[in-house]
Amino acid sequence: MKLTEEIILDKMLDIHLEGIDDNGERLEMIGEIRKSFIISIPPVLLLPMHEVFENGVYPSDYFYPKKIVEILKEISKRPNIIFGQQGYLPYCPECYCEFISRGGRTSGAWPDPWHENKCLYGKIKSVDEQAEIMQKGKRAIENILEVSPQVYCPPNHQYDENTKKAAEELRYKYFATRGILTLPVYREGKLVVLPERDLGQKGKIFYTHYDQMRENLGDYLELIKNSRSLDAMKVSERPKFRVKLNEYGILLRKRVRDWKNIFNE
Repeated sequence: MKLTEEIILDKMLDIHLEGIDDNGERLEMIGEIRKSFIISIPPVLLLPMHEVFENGVYPSDYFYPKKIVEILKEISKRPNIIFGQQGYLPYCPECYCEFISRGGRTSGAWPDPWHENKCLYGKIKSVDEQAEIMQKGKRAIENILEVSPQVYCPPNHQYDENTKKAAEELRYKYFATRGILTLPVYREGKLVVLPERDLGQKGKIFYTHYDQMRENLGDYLELIKNSRSLDAMKVSERPKFRVKLNEYGILLRKRVRDWKNIFNE
């Protein structure tokens, strides 16, 4: 779908930097546009010596290549680029063990373990427990890229009230959520919430994984070229009913996805 000027007015793209499928050429191209966009990082991908690459949680070479880290360090100096953080590792050890016992990546195994703040099947994490995880990821980004992430994006968009409280305590400015419904950018407490939608849907904030940008690259570039800064976006009051319905819809979709995997085993 070709984006029009009307559609891309007052929009923002959040690039989830996962699935690196080149040597950073696309990232360099995007960075040179010198317009605003968000780049959200799973911090562990900055840590090639971390045990998750040795014990099989992620493929042994899944961390960011040196060239990607160099590009990130360079573009981190540009004020138009906003850095986001996706958890820390990010996976759920309890769900991962169950995932592997059921065949892992070789089958329709469930439960999906790629979450860190909110687990659909495990115990609720306290504000302090979540803040500790989030702080580790924040420090990794700050230490390596010398930039502090402004956006917190819960891995797999799974979160609860404690996640938002922890994000406030750690002084993130923005909080990214999945926009199942069409929602405005809105304020909740000290956070500005960014409901992220797929390209082509109605909304203000869109997200994509890095490797998914191969298709419709021109549309993504056009979106970035016409983006406004987050500070310039209108921030609405929290639409209480629609927000609650949207949060319920996020978790329901995750459960339905897992139930389908159960029935397909």
